[in-house]
Amino acid sequence: MPKQELTLRVPASCRPRSEDQKQRAFSESVEEYVEGIFRLQKEVDSVSTGEIATYMQVSAGSASTMVKKLAEMGLAEHSPYQGIRLTEFGEKVAKQLTRAHRILERFLVDELDLPWDDVHELACKLEHYLSEDVIDKMDTKLGHPTTCPHGNPVDPDAPDPSFRLQAAPVGKLKVFRISDERVEFLRRLDDLGLRPGSEFEATGSTPVDKLIHLKIGDQTHTVGNEIARHLWVVLA
Repeated sequence: MPKQELTLRVPASCRPRSEDQKQRAFSESVEEYVEGIFRLQKEVDSVSTGEIATYMQVSAGSASTMVKKLAEMGLAEHSPYQGIRLTEFGEKVAKQLTRAHRILERFLVDELDLPWDDVHELACKLEHYLSEDVIDKMDTKLGHPTTCPHGNPVDPDAPDPSFRLQAAPVGKLKVFRISDERVEFLRRLDDLGLRPGSEFEATGSTPVDKLIHLKIGDQTHTVGNEIARHLWVVLA
């Protein structure tokens, strides 16, 4: 039997590539750091190398090396007394990633019926490999949602009227968004009945350790600083 000419070829985008041959402008690692700094900028006044290391769960040396790389790429700047901040270009990249992440989370929950408390990590992986065109098509398919399943705005520049539970007055409140998307944290909130849109009442707090007493439905609960810091609410 004569040997046939092999015409099957792997698509160009699937060919093995070295790190510097990737089609995306930046590596996954660079994008994760940029997105992480963007999140930290909303949490603290001045982002330090130590805070980046803690957030990314890497050594201070690794974080410092990456910050220098981001500065060389024009994505971030580091001032001795003002900490680390993204440049205008860095913020643009971060906002694109944030939008992609939140649309992906909404798609995974609404279209694939995955649990709301277990899509953050998967979205973190997928956001680096889907083009903006694909994300736009998902957005259209979903009917242009305004928030992810955790209440965070798809548009990072959207007005945010919420405030942390730790700063909330006594009275009726409604969950607006959740800034900690770790699966164990979300499952704890789910157990308490605190999802975006849920209404509850803050009944008081302890003066020393700042524990906050809540009435959720017909049950009373006490929550600590971790929940009080990452649960964002509005007046109900």
